[in-house]
Amino acid sequence: MPLFKCSKCEAVENTALGDFWTNQIEPICSECETGKWHGEFPKINATEFGYYKDSDGFIYSPEEVDNNVWTYNKNIKMIGRA
Repeated sequence: MPLFKCSKCEAVENTALGDFWTNQIEPICSECETGKWHGEFPKINATEFGYYKDSDGFIYSPEEVDNNVWTYNKNIKMIGRA
């Protein structure tokens, strides 16, 4: 599932549940948009868990980067501490 970091609260969010596709400059999560977290998966902070971001705005977990899942030949950088 493609993920992004909320520009307001830094939560990890699914592109289908937040406003990523309508607001790619500063996308926000479902909770910042509606006032309630969707509950489809636990809310976690992308910066605290050491996620990585690519040039398209998608984020990846450290495990995905370590195993080259989805990140092969992509220019990625860490957005938090490991």
